[in-house]
Amino acid sequence: MRQTVYINGDLTTMNPEQPTASAFSVCHGKFNSIGDREKVLAEAGPEPEIVDLEGRVVLPGFIETHNHMSYYALTRLMVDCTPFANKSIADVKEKLAAALAAGGNTELIMGWGFDDTMMTDRRHLNRRDLDGIVSDIPVFIFHASGHLAYVNSAALAMGNITKDTPDPAGGEIHRDETGEPTGLLLEPSAIELVGAHLPSPDTGTFMTALPQAMAAYNRTGVTSTHDAAIGIAGQGPGSIEAYRALEKSGRLTVRTYLTVLFDYYDSFIEKGIRNGFGSDDLRFGSVKLFQDGSIQGLTAALKEDYHNRPGHRGELIMPQEELDRLVAKYHCLGMQIAVHANGDRAIESVITAFERANEIREDTSLRHMLIHCQMASSGHIMRMKKLGIIPSYFINHLFHWGDRHDSIFIGPERAARMNPLGESLREGLTFTLHADTPVLPVSPLECIHNAVNRKTRNGKILGEDQVISPMDALKTFTTDAAKCSFEEDKKGAIASGMLADFVVLSDNPLTVPAGRIRDIEVLETVVGGKTVYKKDQP
Repeated sequence: MRQTVYINGDLTTMNPEQPTASAFSVCHGKFNSIGDREKVLAEAGPEPEIVDLEGRVVLPGFIETHNHMSYYALTRLMVDCTPFANKSIADVKEKLAAALAAGGNTELIMGWGFDDTMMTDRRHLNRRDLDGIVSDIPVFIFHASGHLAYVNSAALAMGNITKDTPDPAGGEIHRDETGEPTGLLLEPSAIELVGAHLPSPDTGTFMTALPQAMAAYNRTGVTSTHDAAIGIAGQGPGSIEAYRALEKSGRLTVRTYLTVLFDYYDSFIEKGIRNGFGSDDLRFGSVKLFQDGSIQGLTAALKEDYHNRPGHRGELIMPQEELDRLVAKYHCLGMQIAVHANGDRAIESVITAFERANEIREDTSLRHMLIHCQMASSGHIMRMKKLGIIPSYFINHLFHWGDRHDSIFIGPERAARMNPLGESLREGLTFTLHADTPVLPVSPLECIHNAVNRKTRNGKILGEDQVISPMDALKTFTTDAAKCSFEEDKKGAIASGMLADFVVLSDNPLTVPAGRIRDIEVLETVVGGKTVYKKDQP
């Protein structure tokens, strides 16, 4: 087969045996020869295709280890209620009213991304806000965190939620001073009271929406991802069937590692499917569990009170005994487990469950993941290292919500050590970073930027001792990220025999001024030797 040879590049290979190069070749979707122009051309065979990189920067393709690509695809079909598109509740209501007037859906209005902490009103939506738009058609709006939702009276009726409805385990129906539901539902168990009655997106919907979502990921240099909650909100069957169809037709432009909710995963385990089952393009991944919620939603489980709400520390989603049981079950089956935990009390609970499971069956090779892990203590870091747990830190929180964490939610002392990257690095703990899309836009370069700078929107540095170098930040999206799916022998570096996934950038994140990393442009993204995105091309 005719090889493609790339010359005159500025390569950072992430391969310690050959850290830099100026040329490489690709054959059958894999890297072949890497080195200088003369060496690569000599090994390329007759009449190779030549691509002149003209000095541009080349890195391995970015691997995003925690996000929700299939759910992000669905949010693109909803009303945009994010603070990126709205400054106030009035703006959000105007968009919802416009969606209603457009008449696209006369049975349900859905929105995504409202964030009370970033609106000028500084308050949650309520059913009266939404009833003012329409009261006889259900309205359902997700909070940006994904852990809260807002509904109108019609949606409350759909879920049979009244003044007398008890709070479900692990969730809360917010109520006013008279005990009436306000329309705010907190955590999945409460959200699902209404969500269970919403139509589940079918395969056709995903077949339309997923390619658009993948294109957005490719534009940021992402070549692989962990889709981190397959089965949430009833979207499991439709999303998996769409992924399989896209894979079969060669249209899967982001290699995907499916992280599946535990109760949905059980049906696959019964058929003998475990993490690792699949192909280089689409594989089953971790079992997903949740143990708390969102810090800015005041539903993360903390050891000490919230700074702005004395006496309140949030709640664990599961009793310790139930978490211990589930973790032990999947651990003893040899399954990788990924558990959502933001607050330090939830992190403590999760690590304890892993420790107890490891006492039953000693195995530190499963690379369990602790997702978000924002308030990990020094003791937590040491215990995770001992167990082989890989935390994936939600680093972009520091920029988008850091000022509010500092002054409102957890106070200066705890905010300064959120996402303790520097300490994790010093202790030799492998970790990755993520954007948790659609909570925040997919953005590997912004994650790297925030890991290196740790500045809030207002320019305050949160925890100078937790800053890491650009190279160490880059590892979290390449070599270390590949370890999370047990694929470090296939991806994460530019080396002979590895998958030809790479990104071409306008500048090098290792050499530009630290404050400019987020401004670097992705010029081209290549998956398996095929260009899936090129700047200024349709």
